[in-house]
Parts: sequence; structure tokens; C-alpha cells
Amino acid sequence: MEKRLVISFNDGDNVLEGIKEAAKDHDIDFAKFHSAKGSLKDFQLISDDYKDISEVKEEFVVDKVSGRVLKQKEGHTVNLHFTLIKKSAGKTLPVSGELKKGLASGDLTVVLALSDMKRIIG
Repeated sequence: MEKRLVISFNDGDNVLEGIKEAAKDHDIDFAKFHSAKGSLKDFQLISDDYKDISEVKEEFVVDKVSGRVLKQKEGHTVNLHFTLIKKSAGKTLPVSGELKKGLASGDLTVVLALSDMKRIIG
């Protein structure tokens, strides 16, 4: 059975730093993002076509999440890809890309699927 780690954020928490802290605290070697529920604000994404999406202040709701957390010599690296949506005037405005920085807007929950790299490799 696959183990999972649930990481909860409160309004204004730094998402990437919180994930790195949880990965360090739980000595995670490798994990994939399984799911996320909630919203982000004050975020920056690098879009799929490598265009910088700068400083989005408004709240966007998480639609999809993917990526990984990997333990390296210098610490944990987090590659977190979000598809976010904002509903405005009856229209859905999606944005997607790799998170470079962002804050939780209200409650945000991220679930990691953990892998035991020692068992896989050794």
C-alpha cells in the first residue's frame, strides 16, 4: 500500500517552503504530488510555454496538481505544477505552470504519495 503525507496550509503560508519543511521533517527521499485542494494567491508560475506569469495577486482555485519532491545533497527540491482556475463573470480563466512562489489563500491541503527509494534501488 502506498503511503501518503497530507500537508495543510493556513492563509498566507508559503507553499514551497512548507513542502520543503515537511519533506525534511519526514525524511522523504522521493514523493509525487497526488492531489491538492484549496486556493493560492500572490503566486508566480512559469507557464508550459516558458512564459513567466508574474505576481498574480488574486485567488485562484487548484484544479490539478502534479510534480515531485526529491531529496538531494543540498536539501529537498520541489517541482510543483498547478493548473489553477478563477471564475469571473461566468467565465473560467485557467492558468498552469510550475510554481515558483505562492501563498495559501485560506486553507490549502497538498497530498504527497511517498516512495521508498531505498527499497526501489537496493
